[in-house]
Amino acid sequence: MKASPKTVALYLGMIGFIVISFGFISVYGTENLRAPTDIAGQYTLTTAVAPDCFGDKPPVLVIGQSGSYLNADLAAADLKKDKLTRALKGNGALNGQISAGKIQLAGKSKLGSCKEPQPLVLTLTVLDGQVQGQLRLGSKVFPVTGNSKAAQG
Repeated sequence: MKASPKTVALYLGMIGFIVISFGFISVYGTENLRAPTDIAGQYTLTTAVAPDCFGDKPPVLVIGQSGSYLNADLAAADLKKDKLTRALKGNGALNGQISAGKIQLAGKSKLGSCKEPQPLVLTLTVLDGQVQGQLRLGSKVFPVTGNSKAAQG
């Protein structure tokens, strides 16, 4: 069985087109597509947030990340480890995204000793293991600063 020159040319043309297309797509992806910074982990807040719920002890912000999508929770600093890992497994009370280095998280969370889940919005930036931004809890706004537990030691 002998291959026709037209068939061979067709197959070579298709293979060449695929190789060239793959090359262009690879160059585009390398130059223009970047994964967001990995920010998952625990951040000990250094400012008092929602003193009615947490008292004088600042809470821990636990962030779980999948690409640009985030799950998070605010927990008392003395909670057991299994409860702190809830957000890291994608079950956080707050959901949001990271875009251009800014984090927007929203949802209802049971804060510290407060019994009822409360609607809140967290707007943060994370840089070198430090968080900075604000927490909007109902009509109240709290400044938020904190450090990654990994950065603390």
